[in-house]
Amino acid sequence: MNVFSITNAFPELAESHLNLFEGSAIAIHEIDTEGVVRNVNQAECQLLGYGPGDLIGHRIWEFAALDQQQVARDTIAGKIARRQPVSTVTREYRRGDGSYIWLEIHEKLIENAEGEVVGIRSALLDITERHKLETEMQKQLDWMRVALRSFTKAIVTADALGNVVIMNPAAEALTGWRQEEAVGRPLEQICRVQRDCGEPVDLMSCILAQPMTSNLLGNFSIVDRSGVSQSVEWSISHISNDDHVIVGATLFLEKR
Repeated sequence: MNVFSITNAFPELAESHLNLFEGSAIAIHEIDTEGVVRNVNQAECQLLGYGPGDLIGHRIWEFAALDQQQVARDTIAGKIARRQPVSTVTREYRRGDGSYIWLEIHEKLIENAEGEVVGIRSALLDITERHKLETEMQKQLDWMRVALRSFTKAIVTADALGNVVIMNPAAEALTGWRQEEAVGRPLEQICRVQRDCGEPVDLMSCILAQPMTSNLLGNFSIVDRSGVSQSVEWSISHISNDDHVIVGATLFLEKR
């Protein structure tokens, strides 16, 4: 590839690096302090659907989605000037055929022998499918939150580790915990269900015994955050994925 390269411009970058750069299966490019692409390997050309001549000499943010170009430009300038740390970023890029692709971008500053920043080297990973899945999951989670708020029965969901993920307003009122305070805390800390004798109920262990557990026998109460006890009826069921692996639980509570 007969192109200007930061690596060639600064001899402190060894020839062995060049060979690794060109032969890498991971998409890699180098930009100078103005954000102009100075070197790009074949893997990135294939990923983005451009030839080397389409990329080299252009500012890298020109290939980002239109609504992300200014952010990309500002963050690159901040990193070059060492005003902000180099970090992994997620950004949408436009491919040569007009389609769009989501990329996870791993960056590293390029420095000369005096330690001055002369550019940034970036490795690009295609995360388009992952991004679609995460977006869809977030939509479903948002819908679930809206739906749960309409229930008068207290509902709390927990992940596979037994930590609270979602709770509706009825659960907040019953437990004395706000959702933003409860998320990430153990279910048994937020929902202190106990038998009449004062023995606490290990809620997460219940779902390991059977898919659905409830207080069909015995009297139970819940102790809220302030220490006030109220009689409740409760049930807990597991949440499983398509492979029947337990990934969480849903607890239902109602005052007697």
